Amino acid sequence: MNRKRRTLIATALALGCPALAFGQEAGPLVTDRPTFSAAPFTVAPGRFQFEVGYTFTKSGDDDRHNFGEVLARIGILPWLEGRVGLNSFVLVRSPAADVSGLQDLAVAAKAVIFRRPEGSSAAVPQVALMAGADLPTGTSDVAANEVQPGARVLVDFKLTDRLVIGSNVGWTYLASDGEWFSQWSASLGGGYSISNSVSAFLEWYGLYPENRGGGASDYLDGGLTWLLKRSFQIDWKIGVGLQEPDPNWFTGVGVSFRL
Repeated sequence: MNRKRRTLIATALALGCPALAFGQEAGPLVTDRPTFSAAPFTVAPGRFQFEVGYTFTKSGDDDRHNFGEVLARIGILPWLEGRVGLNSFVLVRSPAADVSGLQDLAVAAKAVIFRRPEGSSAAVPQVALMAGADLPTGTSDVAANEVQPGARVLVDFKLTDRLVIGSNVGWTYLASDGEWFSQWSASLGGGYSISNSVSAFLEWYGLYPENRGGGASDYLDGGLTWLLKRSFQIDWKIGVGLQEPDPNWFTGVGVSFRL
């Protein structure tokens, strides 16, 4: 057993997660972008998956650009992956002043805790748990400069060979101007395979509260993914916020690939 393999196994054991299920084999690409929801599937052991993109957001008079959105996913065990969200570059243009900088680095692990057996009924879900934290590595103008932990439960149901419905429920402990607050999140969406390579999705998600000042924020988004090769996918999304300010919308594009 080589040193790299020993290191990966030791990392997985240190996380203390039970090996209850299997993850994504070297089949068609399964990504966590471009949706808010993460899928309850992991990257196969020894494989690396990268998901990158760009998002433009219009919120009132402010324009926000997120460049990068790099998520690196590393398969550790058949039921476990490690995740590193690299610092995206953020540019916010507003009438008052322009702000730019790097977001915080994010680290996490995703573990499948119940694997849906092949050929099971639509009532049988696939379930995973994802937990991690943002680390204080970003620019003070756009990052929290605090360790911010969080976790999500990920569930999906395969209703037919083409239609899947999924949901996430999450909690994050956030810092804002030296004050801490708990933020809950929830999502519900569906994905439909138009063909073997093209899929569409529609999703609702909410943040409760969105910031320390309170108040809920709900969003609707949808889009397309196009699997150009077995391990290479491009995506597009567009969405709207259901609360003030007005306008409140976003759109983005991305690329995902597996090594």
